[in-house]
Amino acid sequence: MAEVYIGLKWLHIVAVCIAFGSNITHIFWIVAANRDAAHRANILRLVKKIDDRLAVPAWALATVCGVVMWLWQWPVNSPWIIASLVVTLILTAMGIAFGPFMYQWIGLAKESDPEHPSLQVMSRRLTAWWIGITVATFIVLYLMVFKPALW
Repeated sequence: MAEVYIGLKWLHIVAVCIAFGSNITHIFWIVAANRDAAHRANILRLVKKIDDRLAVPAWALATVCGVVMWLWQWPVNSPWIIASLVVTLILTAMGIAFGPFMYQWIGLAKESDPEHPSLQVMSRRLTAWWIGITVATFIVLYLMVFKPALW
């Protein structure tokens, strides 16, 4: 039975690495999109594909594995797990809202003048969104690694 738990833990860690690694590259993609107006729409489309095909499935797998490990091994009232789940729910909501926003930005990048003011607004929003998602992800990673006694 311990081997199953260790396998589940390994899968959880690998999924988090894939998801976080995919998300952390976004800043480079966003900077590239902001500097290269001619290819902005394609770059943003690739960011969306990375999210849809790598990050989102990996985050889902990490969450499922984490919940199973929690119910299997940890006390139900573990503060660091509860806090992680709350932040994960916030991340999920942000991710759900992020998708339509990305489609809107991609469409605007395809159809508008590269210097269109709306593109600048979208860029600032996306950057703020990305920073929020990254900070929330670091919080979850901190909680998972250090398992602090929060209350």
